[in-house]
Amino acid sequence: MSIKINIGSLNDGGQQLLLEADTKELGLEENLVIGKVSVLLDLFKTNHQLDLRLNVSGLFCLECDRCLDLFDKPIEQYLELVYVQKSPREEEFNDDYLRTYNPNMKMIDITNDIREMVMLAVPMRKIPAEKSDGSCSWCGKTKEYWHQFIIDEESPTP
Repeated sequence: MSIKINIGSLNDGGQQLLLEADTKELGLEENLVIGKVSVLLDLFKTNHQLDLRLNVSGLFCLECDRCLDLFDKPIEQYLELVYVQKSPREEEFNDDYLRTYNPNMKMIDITNDIREMVMLAVPMRKIPAEKSDGSCSWCGKTKEYWHQFIIDEESPTP
């Protein structure tokens, strides 16, 4: 299934839509997101253009790179897309934020854009936030706890 917007039925002017999608709809790993991904769409339509502001939010379930425990991390991503109507002689182009659409089109599909937003929100280093004392906000272990393992491995054996 995909997330499509029926541009043929939209009136000119501004509108807001709240959509929800699960990992299956977005083609993501099954256990990556807890629950559903919420998409708040701010739409502004004129005769030949559609401006979309997307606010995508949800809750990741990630495995800590330090202790391998699972922890929850909220996500919130923003994206702006502009769809411009192309003339019959123009070629279609797809830029980072600018897209073209055919005047005869009734629907635009934003599934790939939302999937990419969610995938880009996954941090490369999956570590929960630290408390002010330097301990992990999730498991409570300190840097010193992890440092002892490094020292043990580096020390020569007699």
